[in-house]
Amino acid sequence: MKSSFVRSILFSALVVLAPAGLAAELGDPAPPLQVAEWVKGQPVDLAAGKGKNIFVVEFWATWCPPCRQSIPHLTELQKRFKDKGVVFAAVSDEQAPVVREFVGKMGDKMGYAVAVDKERKTVAAYLEAFGVSGIPHAFIVDKEGRIIWQGHPMADLEVALTQILDGKYDIASAKKRFQARQLMEELYGLAGKDENPARQDGIVKELQALEKELGTLIPGKRFDADEIRKTARFNTLLRDYQKAVSQNKSAAELEKLEKPLLEVAPKNFDPAEFKGGVQVKGRWQTYMLAVVEGSDEAKIAEATKQLEAVKVKSPVVLNELAWSLLTDPRIKKRDLKLALKFAQAASDACEGREPAVLDTLARALFANGKLQDAIAQQKKAVELSTDKEIRDGLTQTLKEYEEKAKATGK
Repeated sequence: MKSSFVRSILFSALVVLAPAGLAAELGDPAPPLQVAEWVKGQPVDLAAGKGKNIFVVEFWATWCPPCRQSIPHLTELQKRFKDKGVVFAAVSDEQAPVVREFVGKMGDKMGYAVAVDKERKTVAAYLEAFGVSGIPHAFIVDKEGRIIWQGHPMADLEVALTQILDGKYDIASAKKRFQARQLMEELYGLAGKDENPARQDGIVKELQALEKELGTLIPGKRFDADEIRKTARFNTLLRDYQKAVSQNKSAAELEKLEKPLLEVAPKNFDPAEFKGGVQVKGRWQTYMLAVVEGSDEAKIAEATKQLEAVKVKSPVVLNELAWSLLTDPRIKKRDLKLALKFAQAASDACEGREPAVLDTLARALFANGKLQDAIAQQKKAVELSTDKEIRDGLTQTLKEYEEKAKATGK
């Protein structure tokens, strides 16, 4: 779950792409997967599967919340398309022990092959070659061994697979959509810096023509150049403002930056809340440095005290703090009481109406040995969830809590 004012309409719908000079394009032969270790499943050999299989190669990381949110969806798709020769493989460039531990805890909830990249060679051959800088990100390799689709796995991956299997996939249109994404990124960059209005206008005309030909450029909405320009400018000014807050600039300096920011900000943007979020980030970094190093108890105690004292009302920030305290693999000794405090505060802030927040609260209660309370909150999360894949994942977690309670008699 992300705060609406820090999510760009562009980045919520499109991947982040380099504007020019890409080394690869759709239709190119898929490079081999260069893997240091297959952590789960049978090794995936693209060359051996040529003529028989369709492959989905996904890039992810254990520390990435959107990647974790994609796991139930990918697992469901692997089950659904397995008998049609579709093979899923997820690649992480993290250290093997970190990936191995995470995958082991996931068990059957991560139902596809998982690999550790070899010296980032697979990342370079796919993500970097296509100019993609964000994860999770997936590529589809067809039976001819060509990369014919790439995008966010929670976007239209399922639609693309269905079209490919039905023989209705149009790679020419896919290339044009990829071109549109490049143009969109270029427009976003120029608008953010308020540069070259003539080039911006030219890009807008190209995108309008592509939308007329393709139907839509952004899933679920029409292309709105003014909205994208405004959002790009807002995000650029927001970064400047964030930097000033983190550097403890004076109130007068912050006010000077705040004025142009508010002129382009969404209605729900709250400067005070944002400043609190920046302060939380700084304290979280200090806390992580202390607990990961872990030998200085006084340093850990002070960092914990400072983190616990944060004044923030955002359920998004509070939930992410709680989730990180509960799951971040770098933390060897978890402060479960602090995690529960943040999780409860997040639930209070959203009035117990967000499934993701309730899921975190249930996990915190479970970790603190309050099994029946955990079950109650997880049931609420399941009831409130409207997405089938997410609800299925929440239901599976609920079953685990119930089985634990039954086994322990608590």
